[in-house]
Amino acid sequence: MVKEQVLSKTRFMAGLQCPLRLWLGLNEKNAPEFEVDEVSRARMESGNRVGEIARDYFPGGTLIEGERYEYEKKCALTQEALKNGHSIIYEAAFMHEGTFVAIDILERGSIGWIIREVKSTTSVKTVHVVDAAIQLMTARSAGLDVVRADLLHLNRECQYPDLANLFTSADVTAKAEEMMGYLRARESELKCVMVEDAPEVEVGAHCDSPRACAFKSRCWPEIPEHHISTLYRFGQAKTQALIEQGVHTIDQVDSSTKLDSIAARQVDSIVSGRVIVEAGLGPDLDSLILPAAFLDFETVSRAIPVWEGCSPYTQVPVQFSCHFMDRSGALQHHEWLAVAGCDPRPQLAEALVKACEGAETVVAYNAGFEKGCIIGLAQACPELEDQLMAIADKLADLLPMVRNNVYHPQFHGSFSIKSVLPALIPGMGYKNLDIASGDVAALKLENMILGQIDGNTDELRSALLKYCEMDTFAMVELYRKLQDLAG
Repeated sequence: MVKEQVLSKTRFMAGLQCPLRLWLGLNEKNAPEFEVDEVSRARMESGNRVGEIARDYFPGGTLIEGERYEYEKKCALTQEALKNGHSIIYEAAFMHEGTFVAIDILERGSIGWIIREVKSTTSVKTVHVVDAAIQLMTARSAGLDVVRADLLHLNRECQYPDLANLFTSADVTAKAEEMMGYLRARESELKCVMVEDAPEVEVGAHCDSPRACAFKSRCWPEIPEHHISTLYRFGQAKTQALIEQGVHTIDQVDSSTKLDSIAARQVDSIVSGRVIVEAGLGPDLDSLILPAAFLDFETVSRAIPVWEGCSPYTQVPVQFSCHFMDRSGALQHHEWLAVAGCDPRPQLAEALVKACEGAETVVAYNAGFEKGCIIGLAQACPELEDQLMAIADKLADLLPMVRNNVYHPQFHGSFSIKSVLPALIPGMGYKNLDIASGDVAALKLENMILGQIDGNTDELRSALLKYCEMDTFAMVELYRKLQDLAG
């Protein structure tokens, strides 16, 4: 049992979500649930970089350094900086009665101190305000005259190369102060949790809010196949109401339960144990006129933009695969992948126009994404705007054709191509690829294109090309399977 522990802001936030999450974090520091995959690690590192870059917009500050758990050292260094008259302090540390916070940027204003909490998002979320409120409460309790709490976040209007307005600020003082009474009460409770035996906590919506708890699988019972939670877009409140009525699997859903057409088709498919195909599938497929180009992009989305005209998190296409199907059904494959050192969009746009030349239809899965990429390319490459927008105008989307007409019990409530493909075409999928997910592909692409990988990248390029090629070949095979199902 833990006897003396500091309630850091991170622990405070964990405890607010779930006291058991706090307790497990303290008592099982080496638990496998804390292992971080490379994508999550990259996201954390990106957030840290944003915080470091934010300091450049408040220059001349002094940085409080120290190891993660050197609370007293960092607090002492902060007090020394305050006594020495520093007006800007990075990572200013304060502790009051065992609660510890480190403030991203602390700035002396004309009438008192200003807390600036930096976030790598493009908007203010409620959880961010709670974060700032904990800092405001603790710093004031430690004796600092804090008059304002600001959230500094990335500005959607900023465009590279002019990064002067990369950040925008929101004053959350009033909202933070409204929370402080609640936080003080919870602070006392959480400090008790830290020194007592593991608390008993009922599972519920808090297990996924504001983020999925790493320990969720320990607390939730193993759910059966076709659990009611997989009912398509049924809603958490209605799902919980059915569970309380003893309905746990989709085959137990009563015929009087109000469902939309997709969820109703899902129930019918699971109850009957067969694939359901609606009559509308054939006419939908007939709208895909050959020759057709089956198209998929892979993109890089950086918090800090690096290419002309890009804003924070602009989706920049850096790779595409295109399977071109002629009127006889024969295929020709085109692909393009950027290299490090330059803006990829002009060359990609040229290659894309050539790959789609002659196509009557351009097929995508969740085509809104591809359309957004093409519009972005047209804006970046005005000399090709007409050709690119012509491609965008020919887009047809396989996703709603599946969603509105087909259900297989093995979809498990999802219409992503990674769920649909192996269900309708057993044996097809991404399992045997070296890169098998979009998140990993995006991370590898960013590292490679920005020159952040040492040594030869031939194997990585090959893996990325195979992954993207699989996306469009999957659409081709899915299209053919849907034609068979439509009869």
